[in-house]
Amino acid sequence: MAAYLIGNYNVTDLDGYREYQQNSSPILDGGGKLLVLDKASEGKEGEAGHMTVVIEYPTKEAAVAAYESESYQSVVGMRHKATANGRLVIVDGFG
Repeated sequence: MAAYLIGNYNVTDLDGYREYQQNSSPILDGGGKLLVLDKASEGKEGEAGHMTVVIEYPTKEAAVAAYESESYQSVVGMRHKATANGRLVIVDGFG
C-alpha cells in the first residue's frame, strides 16, 4: 500500500532552504516520488505553514527508511535551520 510523507512549515531563510533542496535527494530513496511542493498553502484549520511537501512511497516502511537514513539525516538539519512552525508525518494511503 502506498504511503505518504507530508511536511508543512514556514520557510524563514530562503537561501538556507534552497541549499537544503539541493542536498535533499536522499529523501526520495526507496522509490519516493515528489507529488506536491506548494509554496502558497492555504491553511483552513490550525496554524498551517505556507510550504507543503507531499512525497509518495511504495510502502510506509520505505518512507520511514528514507527519512531515517544516514544520508537524509545528514542534511535534514539544514531544513530545520531554514524553517519554523514545522511538522512532518508519514501516513499510509487508503485502499
